[in-house]
Amino acid sequence: MTAELVPRLPRQPPSRGCPQPPPPVLNRAGRRHGWDAVAAAPASPGGERAGQIVTTVLTTDGLCPAEREAFWRHALSGLLPVTITILGEGSVEGSVRLNRAGRMVVAEGKATSQEVQRTAHDISRSQPEYFQLAVVASGVCRVSQDDRQAELHTGDWAAYESFRPVQLLFDSDWHACTFTFPRETVQLSDSERRLITGRRMDGRTGMTGVVSRFLLDLARTSEDVPAGQWERALLQASELVASLLSDHAAPSEAVRGCLQQTLMVRIKDYISHRLCDPGLGPPEIAAAANISVRYLHKLFEAEHLSVSQYIKALRLERSRRELLDPRLAGRSIAAVAFACGFGDLSGFNRAFKAAYGTSPRKLRTASP
Repeated sequence: MTAELVPRLPRQPPSRGCPQPPPPVLNRAGRRHGWDAVAAAPASPGGERAGQIVTTVLTTDGLCPAEREAFWRHALSGLLPVTITILGEGSVEGSVRLNRAGRMVVAEGKATSQEVQRTAHDISRSQPEYFQLAVVASGVCRVSQDDRQAELHTGDWAAYESFRPVQLLFDSDWHACTFTFPRETVQLSDSERRLITGRRMDGRTGMTGVVSRFLLDLARTSEDVPAGQWERALLQASELVASLLSDHAAPSEAVRGCLQQTLMVRIKDYISHRLCDPGLGPPEIAAAANISVRYLHKLFEAEHLSVSQYIKALRLERSRRELLDPRLAGRSIAAVAFACGFGDLSGFNRAFKAAYGTSPRKLRTASP
């Protein structure tokens, strides 16, 4: 089950031999059932105002058996296309409640047995990219991605991504909640995400169990919590999940060391080429390396320097070389400082003396 929003579709006439469906059922939130819900649902998330939750309920209730499968396929394929295979005998029965807050989507679904896939045919580069979580409330779900399969039972959860093939298999009746976050809002690096997709997170013990209960409660309480508080809690949930999953992204030490060394070479090369920019800092560097700021700081822990300390050390060493270079004797100390990325002269002088025990001027004067 994925948290997809349904497209705008025309109301479908009843199939031959099916009784006329009842008028659309509206609850207090103005939610629609059946084909009326499909026709009324927004095409994509993100159009609502900040602090607003938009809720849509879609259900096969009120539809004759011949119409249910087509309705269900439309209901699950709005935000991103999916391939659905109905398992077992009889027609599909199901309902899904979609809560949208900005570009985040939370879906609570219940249905009969089926297989939901994002195949290579379903995936397009023009589609938005999402990081998703599936939390099982009852039943069994098998989540497969990146050559791994996680068998999830009640309370268990797993992460997967929308822009690579993924399979969710439900062999029997199921009840699950899915959480959909824009890829760029989840503070995990590409390598970290690939290591944690398709892995079972135990919903009964430890911190993974705490997160499971929190996510399930969050999905069920959208009607009882003010919209602004619910959206903030959802953002905090994504940060908590990212922090927890990063601890499970544990390749072998050899592989991890190789990946980190390669990444650090790229990062240091970028810093070296951008050193003269006084605005250079962790956000820009992390974005250039396609990693999170948090992961950038984690990489530099092995250097025994913070990112800012490393940049300052490079700038000081470059300025020292330039001050000692006789070919640059005519360049002022201020010009040297600014060319090396320092934003003000007094700060440069203090940092230089703290690092080398003498002022830039004395160093230049003492050089032969």
